Amino acid sequence: MKSIQLKRLAAFALLLPLLASCARIDAGHVGLVVNLYGSKRGVQDVAEVTGFVWYNPMTTRIYEFPTFVQNVVFTDGRNEGSTSQEGFRVTTKDGLSVAFDISLNYRVDPGQVSKIFVKYRKPLHELDRTIMRNFLRDAYNEVSGRYTAEQLYENKNKFMEEAEKQISNRLGREGFIVEQVVLLNELRLPKSVMANIDAKINARQIALKKEQEVAQERAEAQKSIEQAKGAAESIRIRAEAEANANRVVAESISPNLIEYEKVKKWDGKNPQYVGTGTGGAVFFKGQ
Repeated sequence: MKSIQLKRLAAFALLLPLLASCARIDAGHVGLVVNLYGSKRGVQDVAEVTGFVWYNPMTTRIYEFPTFVQNVVFTDGRNEGSTSQEGFRVTTKDGLSVAFDISLNYRVDPGQVSKIFVKYRKPLHELDRTIMRNFLRDAYNEVSGRYTAEQLYENKNKFMEEAEKQISNRLGREGFIVEQVVLLNELRLPKSVMANIDAKINARQIALKKEQEVAQERAEAQKSIEQAKGAAESIRIRAEAEANANRVVAESISPNLIEYEKVKKWDGKNPQYVGTGTGGAVFFKGQ
């Protein structure tokens, strides 16, 4: 009985190293087999595999690099997912400081994983908050130097687009593919700059309101003019119509028509004459 137990213990002892030397590389990852000792220490192989990988834990180590999209947030507050104050702060052309937070979506080029590891010797979750953040900071500072603080605020979309191009180019050379860079919240500018910007915005709003009021007054005045023109045109048309009617009537009256109208009104009796003698007045007396 004891011999059986000893055999089981021996088998387990032999199996234990085998279990310890097995790793599973999930889909969407690149596995790196790294030699820790010997003349070939370094990155030995890169394989996009799934399932189990057997290796000697005494002389080699397995690293996994995810190749699907990663998201990392750089903010000054922890409510956005940042573990510490990791927001960016840049200097503008007029020497002022502007702060902001961003969210970065990126992924690793599977064909560049070994190059990334050989160069930096760090897992991916350590690279994005160190090496990659430095690339982002340099790109933002380079682009922000083309703008004053007010210009940066007024052209923040253009600023972000230019910076994203710089970031994509720089990280692309390192083996990272940038999917999207998003500005979180608003730019944080000095209070004096924000006061000037607010004053300009209020002035523009007041001027716009005045322009709208003037445009409305002009529209109402033009409406009154058009209404007056319409009324005058209506009077003119009626006057012309009446004049034309009178002209037609006048043109239709002729001597024959007058005689005809007299005949229509005659009752068939001759008028009676009443005289007062020679040289006296004569009166006509109808029946």
